Amino acid sequence: MASIAVPCPQCKKKLKLRDESLLGKKARCPNCKHAFVLKLPTASSNHKESAPVPNQVEQKEAITTAPPRPQAPLEKPVQPESVVTDQQQVQIELAQPAKPVVGTSVKWVPDDPADTLQPVNLAPTVKQQNSVPPLDTSASAAPSVEPAAPVINTGITDSGVPNIQLESTGHAGVERLRELRRKNAKRRNVSILIGLGLVILIGVGGYFAWPQIEQSLTAKPVAPPPKPVPQTLKPAVALTNQTQEQIPSPTSGEPVRLLYVPAGTQILIHLRPAELWEQGSQGEEFRACLGPVGVWAEQKIKEICLKEAPQISEVTFCLILGTPGAPPEYAAVVRLVEPMKRSELIAQFDGQRLDDYSFPVYAGDKHSYMIVDDKTYVIGPPGEISAVEMAESREYDSSTTPGIESILKQTDRDRHFTVVFDPDEVRRQQDVLFPESVHPFLNELLDWIGEDVETIAWSMHLGPKEYYSEFTFRNTTMIRPGKLATNLKDRFNQLPHDMLAGVEKMNPGTVGSRKVIGRFPAMLKALSLATQQQSGERYAQLISNLPERAAPNLALASLLTWDESTRTDFSQKAKPKPTAGPKLPDLIVDRLKQKIEIDFRRTPLQEAFAYIAEETKTNIVLNGDALKLVGYTKNMPQTMNLGMVSGLDAIQAIFNVKDQDQLCLIIDEKNKTASITSKPFAKQNNLTPFVFPPKK
Repeated sequence: MASIAVPCPQCKKKLKLRDESLLGKKARCPNCKHAFVLKLPTASSNHKESAPVPNQVEQKEAITTAPPRPQAPLEKPVQPESVVTDQQQVQIELAQPAKPVVGTSVKWVPDDPADTLQPVNLAPTVKQQNSVPPLDTSASAAPSVEPAAPVINTGITDSGVPNIQLESTGHAGVERLRELRRKNAKRRNVSILIGLGLVILIGVGGYFAWPQIEQSLTAKPVAPPPKPVPQTLKPAVALTNQTQEQIPSPTSGEPVRLLYVPAGTQILIHLRPAELWEQGSQGEEFRACLGPVGVWAEQKIKEICLKEAPQISEVTFCLILGTPGAPPEYAAVVRLVEPMKRSELIAQFDGQRLDDYSFPVYAGDKHSYMIVDDKTYVIGPPGEISAVEMAESREYDSSTTPGIESILKQTDRDRHFTVVFDPDEVRRQQDVLFPESVHPFLNELLDWIGEDVETIAWSMHLGPKEYYSEFTFRNTTMIRPGKLATNLKDRFNQLPHDMLAGVEKMNPGTVGSRKVIGRFPAMLKALSLATQQQSGERYAQLISNLPERAAPNLALASLLTWDESTRTDFSQKAKPKPTAGPKLPDLIVDRLKQKIEIDFRRTPLQEAFAYIAEETKTNIVLNGDALKLVGYTKNMPQTMNLGMVSGLDAIQAIFNVKDQDQLCLIIDEKNKTASITSKPFAKQNNLTPFVFPPKK
């Protein structure tokens, strides 16, 4: 179909019509917005636009576009210009726009229907022409690359208004590319100018600030100053405490449980009598050092359990405390070494059997009884209520305080002795639990523990070579377990000094007691050095591991010190030490020639030399760094019984032990010290080892 070019009477821009049916319609010029009636130009009739060139028609048919909306044919006759209404205006477009047309919802409307819609970018503006040619021949210049003319959405929804195509030009893409290049060049120029400005600003600032910087660098040395010694030592100590090897437990048994006993246990004692009363065992010596306490314990076990101590494998005593002043009730779970005869055991029971249970349960006026199996039976408080509680706790632990229940999980049934208690309840019930003579010592102990502890468990085990001790403290909610462990370890380290202040006020009546009590603070010091702190979820621990000789020595010293404390008036000042006595030799060598008693049984090397230093009143220093050069440690066990020998003979005997021949003695008479070091260390530092005199 032929297209017609109609000029705008106002701006003289060329407008394109698709067919002659639009003539006589009122339209608005897209360029100047002038409304006029479409009609052919009167100047020259030969400007009527003929059919487009074949190339243009073929290109439009080749482009796949969406079909146009169906339009009703306009068959109305052409009306005069004076009577054309606004509703009959036709929105037309420039055939060669002077500016790039910008709009929304751009879509393509072809002459013929197509299957798909292909958006087309609008071409940039071209140079404005002075005259309006009748025909648009720009499409024929590049028929193979010219995009089809898009349609501008004018916002008019009237279906009778036709869509007027906008004819593009061949030079639009070139002009658009040039415009983009000009904009990019402007941006680059702005960025370069900003960068140059920053560089100039930094340079000017550095120029004026450099004299001050140079002066400060000259005044202060480049190398950092050395750190103070205290600041570097503290983290190292904490790291050592955190990374030190934990003391292994000598046993791996199940926790102690509150089975077969009534509710309300607040003090628990667990024993293994068969092992402690075995002939020739460490337990026998340990009990002998306890004196009357060991005898009393043996009698109580026989009285309560109805069996001899060597016949009992395990026994668990549970004390049930009532109101203050009321005597406590107790229950005992007895596990025998050999199976028992039920008839002989039942003959010792008083009371009647309860018929509600399939197993033997007896309720009497003195005690309640229950037989669990051929090796286990229970003795509890009197009354049927207690017997029923014992029977109902065969499979589940009886109820108790949360502190007792929690700390029992950290216990071990295989250890020789275990005690668990609530310190607050023990303080309230001390009148019915202990004799009056023990109350001062008990209150001192509870005050030393402090108010941050809710429950305490202490267990110990006597091994063939080592003595193991473990304190477990359940912390209150006001303190963290790690902080509690640190506080208790600090108090434990201070305990030897406090004990020494108390021992100085004592006056034992016998020489043997005086000697043992006098050494008790040193024993506590050795125990403190061998103690490690640990913490877990809601508990803190102090674990000690010493040679097996430590157990009887600590037991005897504790017993004698406590017994002497009951006769000592601690309100008085300590008696001054007598000044009269043998005068110490001036030379270190002469002091080491004094006779002392040597009886070491797996005593650590450090403690052995500390004992020699104390007995000879000599300052002996053990050089740990020198020991590391030859692979020695301060904890190497020393076992020897020399009797009464000189300090030099004792030191020489230690050097003569197998794999300890690299040790040597350095005596400094000027500083009054004797150093235990290694031969390689002495050679490196030009030290002269002491030459022991030949034995006579």
